[in-house]
Amino acid sequence: MEAMAKTLIDAQQSGLYQLVRSTEEVERAAADAGLSVFRIDVGHAHDKKNFLEGVAQALRFPSWFGKNWDALTDCLTDLDWLSTKTGYVLVFENGDRFCSSRNPDFETAKAVLSAAAEYWKVEGRPFWVLIEVSAKSDCRLAKWPI
Repeated sequence: MEAMAKTLIDAQQSGLYQLVRSTEEVERAAADAGLSVFRIDVGHAHDKKNFLEGVAQALRFPSWFGKNWDALTDCLTDLDWLSTKTGYVLVFENGDRFCSSRNPDFETAKAVLSAAAEYWKVEGRPFWVLIEVSAKSDCRLAKWPI
């Protein structure tokens, strides 16, 4: 197993990061580690509503999803409807606009996503949230992989 796959399988290292490698490389490593990858394009997410819809669609949220931040937390800390139980990698693609410092919803999204990652750490299950932005952007997160 390659180094990235070994890191991905370690729940204690998982969390919220700015992705500095290609999504395809992460997908290959996640497959080697037996983790499910969910690609979520937030390039057109101008606000909370668009962001929540994108996450709900990608993760196939149940019909009871309430389309608010609390409901997002509830769904992200459940995920029983997904077939994979080993761990999850969420890749938010095209994050430049949504992750902009001018978007107050990004701060709330970061808090919810970080809390979900911490929840899964305690459960011993990897839960990675990787934000992809262009080379000219910085979403003010720790970079991964280093």
